Amino acid sequence: MPRYKIIGNKIQLMDTRFDHYSDEALSFFSKLESLAGSPPPIALTDTQELTEWRNRQWKEFSEAIENCRHKIQAINYSISLIESEIKNPPIPRFKLPMDLEEKEFFDDIVLFEFESFLFQILFFMDVFVHLLKLFYPVLNSKDKYRIGFKGRGVEGRGVAGKGTSDALRGAGEVELADYIDDEVEKWIQVIYDLRNEIVHHSRVRNLQMFLIGKNGLNAPKFSDNGMDLLEYCKNTYENLKIFLNNIDNDFLFSKADSFYEIK
Repeated sequence: MPRYKIIGNKIQLMDTRFDHYSDEALSFFSKLESLAGSPPPIALTDTQELTEWRNRQWKEFSEAIENCRHKIQAINYSISLIESEIKNPPIPRFKLPMDLEEKEFFDDIVLFEFESFLFQILFFMDVFVHLLKLFYPVLNSKDKYRIGFKGRGVEGRGVAGKGTSDALRGAGEVELADYIDDEVEKWIQVIYDLRNEIVHHSRVRNLQMFLIGKNGLNAPKFSDNGMDLLEYCKNTYENLKIFLNNIDNDFLFSKADSFYEIK
């Protein structure tokens, strides 16, 4: 039978393949939520305009948190399916020809979920900016579809998040802008480039699938550098957690006290 959880007034079906990830996804931003998760009590001196603005601020904040958690769960779901497929591969029942050293076994689930993983990471970054813009209004826009983790060309190359960090730097938020640029260089740019490769070339060209040879089955990896695919996904997720926790602790918590003050 399917498992389920009751979250607020919602009944959520759970896929047991990623149970070990789902609870962690829901824990993200819990401290920030406790600091800014509800507007202050209405005072006698509060105007209707201030009360309505605070309610809008609270609604946008709640939606942004929920959307971020939803994307994190989507990321984790892709990792869990990749992990499940690699640990329990559907090995075909055939013998290798005598003249063939090894054979690549193409597994659509691994390929499609890895592509989904790349897209979901960048989808999350766009959604995360919708949370950041509540604390950094310079990232806001009247057109909500123009809010996101904007890339920008630098010396003929698209750089992930450069438009976002440049906007922050222009508003004097140099420390956060520098941190974002550093993280892009460390790990986010690779995701950005791989995603673009899929968009323009249909599939990740340097992804080697299962190899079946005389020594058994080798798991998928990046064929140009020998990196294990599942390890790469898990390391990327750990980098994402560090990225979010550092922004929470070093930048957002200090702004939570004034979150419901009109800027």
